[in-house]
Amino acid sequence: MSTTTPTPTSFGRVQDAALQLRGVLDTALPRELGTEAEPQLYTVTAVFSRRVSGPEQALLELPAVTALLADHGYPGIVLRVEDRRLLVENTNLAMLSGGLAHEIATVLRDVEETITNERTRKADELAEWRAAEVLRTASVKAEADRVRFE
Repeated sequence: MSTTTPTPTSFGRVQDAALQLRGVLDTALPRELGTEAEPQLYTVTAVFSRRVSGPEQALLELPAVTALLADHGYPGIVLRVEDRRLLVENTNLAMLSGGLAHEIATVLRDVEETITNERTRKADELAEWRAAEVLRTASVKAEADRVRFE
């Protein structure tokens, strides 16, 4: 997976790198894996590359994501964010390695694109407002300058 180089935003901050998953947290897997008592489905915890923002979390946890994964052959999968971890509920390692991990990576890319588009839209709106404000203040000043007390 490629990473995004941090870039300045219009507010002087540095934009975070693209949100990615680094891998499965094996210490969070059920102890019964590989035994007769192995559960068919369980929660798999994956570790994010960085802290997840509020908007990213909201998008990842949408019911639409659960529906999308079901449409792609993974019914019942629920994504939940806890700090720097993604909890993939009602799954197993075989499902993840068999294609579910790719679907989740696609969801992450879609979330990043949605947030980037929203930032761009807001920046464009702010630029339009600033330009209109410059014109408005210039117009008001010109009108005020025409007033003569003679």
